[in-house]
Amino acid sequence: MRRLIVTFLALSTFGALASPPKIALVRIRDVYRLLPSTKTDQAAIEVMRAEILKDSRADQLRKLIGELQSLQTELQRLSETDGADTARRDALSREYEIKRSSVQSLQQDFETFRTERTNEINRKMVEGMRASLDRIAAAAQKLGADKGFDWVLDSSGSTNTGLPFVLYSKDAKDLTDDLTAALTVVPPNTAASPPVSPPANTRKP
Repeated sequence: MRRLIVTFLALSTFGALASPPKIALVRIRDVYRLLPSTKTDQAAIEVMRAEILKDSRADQLRKLIGELQSLQTELQRLSETDGADTARRDALSREYEIKRSSVQSLQQDFETFRTERTNEINRKMVEGMRASLDRIAAAAQKLGADKGFDWVLDSSGSTNTGLPFVLYSKDAKDLTDDLTAALTVVPPNTAASPPVSPPANTRKP
């Protein structure tokens, strides 16, 4: 019994002497948003998305749809006109069906192109985001170690239940501004993360 009491006192003394871990917080979401590379990558992504609608197939499709609508209007007018030229109406009907088939074929081709290009753009966007988050994580680890913190937690993150990762903190040091400054200032002779490059041009001639 005496030995048990001594052991308990020793553990209690050790617990009293041990200092609690030093914890700092970082808002990763804000750091990522403020990175110069984030704005550059987002601008490049918007340009690539806009380029999809500038594809020659999109222009041709818009033109064909306009011609198809004109034919439909003319056919409607002839059908409502007494004594209309039957031969002309039949010719327009054949032209309408041929053009409608062309529109369907071209539309399918363009949709395939747009889906492939969009998937490629999304993949490049994820790659760029992952590279930026890796840089942020490495810089946060170094900053936390340099400042003597035991833990650096993301106060803007969420758990898999959708709740905030940090539910409560009291007087925890926030290193968001320090981390943002460390990532914004690029040391001499140090290459920044490469910008998102546009996907290979797959536009048909």
